[in-house]
Amino acid sequence: MSKKFYPYLILISALFFFIPFLGSVHLFDWDEINFAESAREMIVTHNYAQVQIDFHPFWEKPPLFFWMQVLSMKMFGINEFAARFPDAVIGILTLLTFYFLGKKLYDEKFGLIWSLAFLGSFLPHIYFKSGIIDPFFIFYFPGNSISGKEHQ
Repeated sequence: MSKKFYPYLILISALFFFIPFLGSVHLFDWDEINFAESAREMIVTHNYAQVQIDFHPFWEKPPLFFWMQVLSMKMFGINEFAARFPDAVIGILTLLTFYFLGKKLYDEKFGLIWSLAFLGSFLPHIYFKSGIIDPFFIFYFPGNSISGKEHQ
């Protein structure tokens, strides 16, 4: 296979593993439920500037992930699939990032192996098929602590 097709192979693999069955299981994690509800409340109130839970301000998380869930819910409806779709997209971007970083650090084959090894591990299939903020936050802010605690 030509090296120019490696990104397409990664893209197709990621689509195949991360998109199907996103909405086949109910939201079950407390965070998944609350984040989806926050996005739904943004749609209901048309207040996209403030994250809310039970229509009260929720200051603990930045709004970017909720905005992505809102866009997804506007495209696919208010459902489990839409709540989890932004993390599946981040999963695809993560695999492509691994490929292009590996290509830059060593070569195309290394990038391909790196991204497919990550795809073949257990964690991505939990994270990128969920509706929690962690995969999104880690992709855009990899050096920051998720817990919000100061580095000592």
